Amino acid sequence: MSDAQSIPSNGFHPSLLIAVVLLIAIPAAVFFFIAPANNELAGEVKSFSSAEDEPRELRLTDGSEVRMEESSAIAVRYSDEQRRVQLTSGEATFIVVPDSRPFWVQANMLRVNAGVSAFSVRLNQESIVLHVIEGEVRAQSQGKVQTLLAGATVVLNNR
Repeated sequence: MSDAQSIPSNGFHPSLLIAVVLLIAIPAAVFFFIAPANNELAGEVKSFSSAEDEPRELRLTDGSEVRMEESSAIAVRYSDEQRRVQLTSGEATFIVVPDSRPFWVQANMLRVNAGVSAFSVRLNQESIVLHVIEGEVRAQSQGKVQTLLAGATVVLNNR
């Protein structure tokens, strides 16, 4: 007989504990230490609206221009990586100037990526209308991407 004694197992394995701790610690570290460095999360949102009976023209911090039709509203968020505008109601025309950061406009399910271009987006309860005035844009909706040139119009069902 051997002098070695066996230790009864209670089902606890130190390697399992290490795995669980790592599964919790790594995402937490990413969230708390890496994500705040991303300017997109830290970027300030600026909201603008136009009166019921009066359009409004804006020059954004990068020099791009926005003409908001009556009763329209947008939210703007610029970061070091990108320029984002959300059309929350109404209609706006965008004149986009050159910049190393992409320019995005979102209106419900429609996302528009634009370089140097001019285009309008109209949002109402029934539809979303994108019209390219000058240049080209990439329109994304429901997983489909289209490149649209000057003169093109796309109408999406907004229901």
